[in-house]
Amino acid sequence: MGVIVFCLSLCGFMVLAVMRVTDPILPIVAIEFDRTIGAAGIIVTAFSLPYGLFQLLYGPFSDKYGKLRIIIYTLGLSSVCTITAAYATSIEFLAAARFLSGITTAAAIPLSMAFIADNVEYAHRQPAIARYFSGLILGQITGGSLGGIFADLYGWRAIFVIFGVATAITTIALALGSRNHPEQRYDAKFGREFFKPYVELLKLRRPRQVILTALIEGSVFFAGLAFIGAYLRTTFMLSYAKIGLAVACAGIGGLIYIAVVKRIVRTLGERGMIQVGGLIMACGFVILVFIPQANYAYPLLIFTGFGMYLMHNTLQTLATEIAPNARGTAISLFAFVLMTGQGIGVAFYGYIIDMHGYRPAYLLAALVIALLSSWFQRTLKTQ
Repeated sequence: MGVIVFCLSLCGFMVLAVMRVTDPILPIVAIEFDRTIGAAGIIVTAFSLPYGLFQLLYGPFSDKYGKLRIIIYTLGLSSVCTITAAYATSIEFLAAARFLSGITTAAAIPLSMAFIADNVEYAHRQPAIARYFSGLILGQITGGSLGGIFADLYGWRAIFVIFGVATAITTIALALGSRNHPEQRYDAKFGREFFKPYVELLKLRRPRQVILTALIEGSVFFAGLAFIGAYLRTTFMLSYAKIGLAVACAGIGGLIYIAVVKRIVRTLGERGMIQVGGLIMACGFVILVFIPQANYAYPLLIFTGFGMYLMHNTLQTLATEIAPNARGTAISLFAFVLMTGQGIGVAFYGYIIDMHGYRPAYLLAALVIALLSSWFQRTLKTQ
């Protein structure tokens, strides 16, 4: 079990690295293809929307055929799609490659979480998922930092080749580590009844609340993260390497969270983690648009990343329990709304930034995050 979880964490590492690699390079992509920052954001949306949409397919398939099998097949294809992005000759080509990458990387993280939930009791699940998240956080750090560093040293295309090859190697490791491992299987409906499990979930109050919160979190906070590199480049003219390091700082905040998660769970509880995490994220966005020097961004993003994991990991843990007999379906629905929200949010952010600048965009996001966390923690109190 330990070997498989480690391999799943490596797969999550690669997915997050591929997902976040575009954050620091948005400005250089915009320049190369003669687009505004907002228009260049299409490469983020092109990844996020199919990543979210295909959760609805992978969830039921994984419940029926096995989570590890689906992860292995899809990640193998994703390595090819990631390498293809390096050969883009237009923003449309790059967006298409990112679209295919979104489809093929979509299964790994939610199905890994569902696999862990199938094998770990709820009382111990928050720390277990947090340990799994260490690989994801390192992937976020690596994707952001190497994306910026390679953009300065070798051009932005090289990183897609490196991450594509690394994804292929990681997929082979998981395939070898998971041989002959039994999995829980559940009945899954296809055809006309394909969406019935999702409809049944959304009829219940708790799943609706968790799903709605994830949708708003994705459209506000995760979409906002995508433009932080562009904001730092436009405002302070940082090098792409320094932008990559700044983007990676949010992941460092996540590592700090991993180190203290057991103590935080005991001290704050789930409601407190939601409330405090949301307030930290809101404060981070507000302060970001008023900092006088770029150096302030590094500790600020560590602080903001810590708040993000306080709230988001709690949401993820709650999502693992909204449908114990169909966790693949439930967590896939959660991931669908989260990433769909991010895709929609990036388009909205891009419009506001192009029309009015970064400050109104981030101040609006801060307000929504604060209100969202306050509302959701009150719903937990009443149940």
